[in-house]
Amino acid sequence: MRPFVEDIVNVKGDGHCGFQVVARHLGTDEEDHVLVRQALIQELRNHKSDYMPIYDTEERYNKILDGLHPPKCTSGVAPPGKWLTTPDMAHIIASCYKRAFVLLTLPEMDGVCETYFPIRSAPPLNPHANNMCLCLIPDHYLHVILKEGCPLPPSCKEWMNNKIGEVENWHFAFLDRQHAFNELMSKESKPPKKPTNEHNPIVCDNTPTPQKREQEFEMMENEENLGMSLDLLDRLL
Repeated sequence: MRPFVEDIVNVKGDGHCGFQVVARHLGTDEEDHVLVRQALIQELRNHKSDYMPIYDTEERYNKILDGLHPPKCTSGVAPPGKWLTTPDMAHIIASCYKRAFVLLTLPEMDGVCETYFPIRSAPPLNPHANNMCLCLIPDHYLHVILKEGCPLPPSCKEWMNNKIGEVENWHFAFLDRQHAFNELMSKESKPPKKPTNEHNPIVCDNTPTPQKREQEFEMMENEENLGMSLDLLDRLL
């Protein structure tokens, strides 16, 4: 996908990153992620009957709605329950802002790359304008700016199973680009499996290992994961 990527922008890794990417795509400040949350809450509440066939149960609907509400302390790190989740919230974003929402994931994460479309509004005259793209790396989202007319991943299966009437025209408008994506993925080599020491196990003695405080471990792990993920993304896309 690298030839089709215009730019990759990192945002603050504070648990609000998904909503920050949406705010940035809309041309506002990343700190306006609370306004994005509010818009998505209103969208979900006002059109609950449209989303229930996708979410299936009240329990799932309420969990998604609660996740959209900002944490009590908006200046700190958001807990996992307040993170942007896909595919759950991707449907809401696409419908709220009336545009295609593209999710890219890394092969190492065994994730699914999908395109989400609005669930009730027909496409505009140019449905290919203002497509929004997020890339999910371990515990973080990046803003990916794609080149015009680039290949896009297939439509989300939940959307395909629940599309109604003229909404289906979104799918028809993107068929050529999705076919190009499938062709591209079929030609790309799969990442090699990580080496293991299965046939050469390491034998440890009983010497105690110095202990670090839990907070130090968490900080080191988050920084290392982000650095490794950004490097991996740069090599894969």
